[in-house]
Amino acid sequence: MINSTARSLSPSYICYNDQLCDGFYPNKSLISFNNATCRRPEDFPLNFNSFELSRGIWFNMYVLPLYEHLSQCNKIRFNKSISCNSLTMYKCINSSKCISKQRLCDTITDCDYNDDEECIQINGSCLLFGLDDLFKCTIKNICISPVLVDDRWCHCGYDQYGFCDDEELNIHYIRKHISFTTICDGFTELIPVTINERSETDETECEYWKCNNTYTRCNGFWNCFNGADEVDCYSSSLSFNCSHQHHYICVSPYTNQFMCLPLEKANDGQINCLGGTDEPKLCRSNNYQHSDGNFQCTIDAIGHCISTAKLCVESSCQDGADEQFCDKTRNITLEFTICDEYYENIRSDVENFFCARQVDSNKPPLVFFSLGKLMNSTDQMTQQHRNEIILHSPTRQTTIQQYQQHCHRGLPLRIWLNINQNLTTITCLCPPSFYGNMCQYQNQRVSLTLRFQTFSDSRRTLFALIISLIDDTYERIIHSYQQLTYLYIRDCQTKFNIYLLYSTRPKNLTKNYFIHIDIYEKILLTYRKSFLIPLKYPFLPVHRIAVQLNIPRTNDTKENCLDQSCIHGQCIKYLNYPNDDSFCQCYHGLSGKYCTIPYICTCSSDSLCVGISSNNRSICICPVHKWGYQCLFHNTICYMNQNSTCLNNGECIPTDENIISDKPFICICPKGFSGERCEIADNTIILSFHKDIILPQTMFVHFIRIIDNGPHENGTTFKTILTNQKSITIQWSYPFHVAFLDFFDNNYYLITVQNKYNPSITIVRTITPSDHCKYISEIFNETIVELHPLRRIKYYQLPCQNRSTLISCFYDDIHFCFCYDYDPQRLTNCFEFNHGIEHNCFGQSNCENDAHCLQNNATCPQTSICVCPKCFYGARCQFSSNLFDLSLDAILGYYIQPYINIKYQPSIVQISIALTMIMIIVGITDSILSIITFKNKETRKNGCGLYLFVSSVITLLIMIIFAFKFWILIIAQITYMTNKSFLYFQCISIDFLLRIGISINQWLNGCVSIERLIIIIKGTSFDKKKKQTNS
Repeated sequence: MINSTARSLSPSYICYNDQLCDGFYPNKSLISFNNATCRRPEDFPLNFNSFELSRGIWFNMYVLPLYEHLSQCNKIRFNKSISCNSLTMYKCINSSKCISKQRLCDTITDCDYNDDEECIQINGSCLLFGLDDLFKCTIKNICISPVLVDDRWCHCGYDQYGFCDDEELNIHYIRKHISFTTICDGFTELIPVTINERSETDETECEYWKCNNTYTRCNGFWNCFNGADEVDCYSSSLSFNCSHQHHYICVSPYTNQFMCLPLEKANDGQINCLGGTDEPKLCRSNNYQHSDGNFQCTIDAIGHCISTAKLCVESSCQDGADEQFCDKTRNITLEFTICDEYYENIRSDVENFFCARQVDSNKPPLVFFSLGKLMNSTDQMTQQHRNEIILHSPTRQTTIQQYQQHCHRGLPLRIWLNINQNLTTITCLCPPSFYGNMCQYQNQRVSLTLRFQTFSDSRRTLFALIISLIDDTYERIIHSYQQLTYLYIRDCQTKFNIYLLYSTRPKNLTKNYFIHIDIYEKILLTYRKSFLIPLKYPFLPVHRIAVQLNIPRTNDTKENCLDQSCIHGQCIKYLNYPNDDSFCQCYHGLSGKYCTIPYICTCSSDSLCVGISSNNRSICICPVHKWGYQCLFHNTICYMNQNSTCLNNGECIPTDENIISDKPFICICPKGFSGERCEIADNTIILSFHKDIILPQTMFVHFIRIIDNGPHENGTTFKTILTNQKSITIQWSYPFHVAFLDFFDNNYYLITVQNKYNPSITIVRTITPSDHCKYISEIFNETIVELHPLRRIKYYQLPCQNRSTLISCFYDDIHFCFCYDYDPQRLTNCFEFNHGIEHNCFGQSNCENDAHCLQNNATCPQTSICVCPKCFYGARCQFSSNLFDLSLDAILGYYIQPYINIKYQPSIVQISIALTMIMIIVGITDSILSIITFKNKETRKNGCGLYLFVSSVITLLIMIIFAFKFWILIIAQITYMTNKSFLYFQCISIDFLLRIGISINQWLNGCVSIERLIIIIKGTSFDKKKKQTNS
């Protein structure tokens, strides 16, 4: 900027790089200055503020407007084929510039011709520029960037009710979403909907709705205008009680004392109680902004309501009703409202009564599915206490106040110089991100936040993660590294925050730096995959990166590459850059970019040595029960006392020494147990079925868990049921309150509704036709079914109130409803349920051959299971029996549980193993004895002896092959074997040989039968020698 001498004058010229900025007024006078193009402000055009008279007027008047108008000049990339052709980049029209697609539709012009902000919806869709995350505005018919949503500025425009699409999404959802829990609750939440030319909300046509229900009872608000839902709900601390039923407590406007008012006198248009507490409509707002006032002035021409903040302070009512009940015997002057917590101990009962009353603005706008406040639901089992794990976190400051400033971010440490002369000095212990004698300087570093996810086959696998800061030199120096252990069932929501430092200070700006992440299975010490995170801006002193990585499946093959430069190592492709980048995985004792630099590994013999750091320290991956940088120390926590660690054969895993945790170990529980120490046995549901119920071969079992003040959770498992079987046993490890069966095609049967969850329970019951859940078209007439959903849902209380129908549950396209007893009434409770949910484990399915994947929870699921289509089996449905009439795999495969010892397998598996082993032993013994018998030449003088000798040999081979086949099935299922080459080979070889052997034996037995038939027919004329030759 070329500035005149007077600070108040605008700049005469503004200079810029004309390769980055374009689209200004053409044919204007331009000048050059320091290899930049300069033009007058009015030639852009630019408008400056002319009213800034405060300090810094030059910056406020000129610099800020200039930055806003020409911001695109700082955010544009040149047209480089590598970057501009990327799917994440957008190329501006009539320009060689390209920008990140994240900058599209963000209201900031980045392209010269504003084409990056042309975001009009196409046929009501926001699938523009190849993006699928643009936010759709319903008022302006435009699309905006997701970064603009909930930024406290309305970009979509306001509707007639003052709501904005892109702001306060929770409130916007409530205003348009039909919620069963808030229908006809006395408060208008929904924006009016025009139905048959009538404006209707959630509070219209409520004559069939019971306002006193599980969601309104004793919640502090009069949802029933006569207060029926709040009778007998006042605090027990009140010294007054109503002895009559159907009365509620209020304060007399004449005596200022408590009295009992019949429900018939409530909401009758006459104020019978002080403050109008018996007439809730007087202070209730009809719009969507609930009122703060809940005290009605009794004799007031205006008839307004005041809030509790004005009680007993100064009269706001003309008749002084807001002060007439206040205690006049106190000898103090109130500076605040009597309802302030400062006066809690001096309030009278009447004052406490008014202060405790809820104001309408405190009503929760969103009410979640529940079974009632008096009926316990499980607490919200949040894991926030372990959502973030910070490595090298600042230690708590426990030092003396005078030294806190001396060491800044570090810890002061007193050092004795001479104990006899009592000479000491203070030195500072600095955290890794700071240095200097007082920890006053920041280190150049990489601040990395990592979060990992795994597929279902690795949720119980313990991983070792090596996160290294490397460069691209020939030595491939590991400047610093961090080693973590990751276990999904413990760390699925964990964010790992780490610092990686450069080995030199300052860092070498001529080098390129990267984050290299290796993943190993810690128990087997086997390599899984690697990730690469480039550091794109080397000039930054501190790189801050946040990334989420998906640990690959066990059956994902390691992608090698043909790089002849890896002299003493193997070329491996990065998982997140499979086509571009690779690295050399060096053999033991070698390092460097091409594995040519030898080093001496100092790790223990039973550990894995994976490299060497810049300070010549070996990088070791220790076995599970060892630790230390050389893996020389034993962690005995899991062996000290078996009774104090994991129960029921749970696997004890010591806590990583790099992780802040209050638990010294974690337990990986076997199937059938859960809890921190595997102390909780699974819930068991034993179901039998009425003879009139037609059972499918497989069925889903849905479990609904209620969360206090949160959305309910849905977990699903499945069961197979054999022909003629009329009972099943279901085991479920997690809390639940509602359980029901799904026979596919939305054919539901209700199992149980339990108000309070008790762990390790056993439920035994018979499913009858009355437990069948009907679709709404089966219980309502066609007129009601075809109503608008807002009208139709208001009839949902009727089926349960009619006890003669014996309906236990029903459903529509959105809800699943069931009946429950509420005092003398029978009411309906509903929760939202996705009937058409795609069972693919939310995109994390590990199942094959188009199998369904079920898991217990959408967030951090602990278990998942594959529902195999017909003719497929296995833990992942990886085996097929399409070409076989009857397969051992199909018969037994479903019952074998992965990762479960044979000792704890289902009884059908154990019995099958025992019977099979007996059959194999008997078969082999019989075959050997037959071979010995028919090996004698005397027994082979005719054809039968020869046939039986060969048959004995074939039978021996069949029994050996069958033994292999059986144990391969057992081992493959238990160990979750994923080697496709081996599985395919055994499928086409062992199965083939087994069937060929059986067929040959059948032919040989047939030959024996034919020969014996010929002997009988010919009798004494049978030629034995001739037949032997023919055989």
